[in-house]
Amino acid sequence: MDLDFNNIIPELHYYIHRKKTPNWKIEGGITPFVDLTYVVGGKATYIIGDQDYTVRKGDLICIPKSTYRAAFTDPVHLIECYSSNLFLRSQYGEDTTLPLPIISHIGNIPELVTHFHEMHNEWLQRDFGYMMKVRSILCLILYEVLNLELNENHDKKSDPRIKNSIVHISQHYCESITIETMAEMFHLHPVYYGNLFRKAMGMTFKQYITNLRLNNAENMLKSGEYSVGEVALACGYSDIFYFSRLFKKNRGICPSELFYCGVE
Repeated sequence: MDLDFNNIIPELHYYIHRKKTPNWKIEGGITPFVDLTYVVGGKATYIIGDQDYTVRKGDLICIPKSTYRAAFTDPVHLIECYSSNLFLRSQYGEDTTLPLPIISHIGNIPELVTHFHEMHNEWLQRDFGYMMKVRSILCLILYEVLNLELNENHDKKSDPRIKNSIVHISQHYCESITIETMAEMFHLHPVYYGNLFRKAMGMTFKQYITNLRLNNAENMLKSGEYSVGEVALACGYSDIFYFSRLFKKNRGICPSELFYCGVE
């Protein structure tokens, strides 16, 4: 069964920003948790299961729960890393894991380092509600890692023109926004911009706008606070009949069939 990333619930068991001494080592033993470690300097040898691994700056170590682990630093190039021991469960309370290789080289990721610094500060300060904040930062770390390793469009979406496009569209999708106006914003030909957008997002510009609008429409309809006509206008459709046909074509039901399903 494929892992549903949206339903992973992480719980931090232990965290440390390790700056090693020449004699540093982890005694061999079975881990009762998932060990997620990001190496930001130096070098070390990890024994994981029955294999030896040499890890260096830019490596991500992901050791599954119930795995044998031991380690020692290179005495000349002392390892520095952010190490998180965590439990992973689904929303139903079942143990789960991360579909990552034991060692992967992800390089220097500034966003990831920033998140680890934030988690480090919260873990040490232990202010009111710190575990909730730590859990939210841990979710960001897992998102960054999974996005790097599993999202095939990650590098394409890193194009600043695509990033800025997504931000702009998220703020103006209910307006009359066209591929021509977006292309002009980045001084590109509409055809070139359209191809760039499709390669990065996996869909055409028009499909992306439509999907965003219908997602918002579905959310509004489920609230039970708006009529179909009000939803159509709020999502950029002045023709309620066109909106209804488009919604049914893409979602399989008429807008009027959606009802609020709240939890009392």
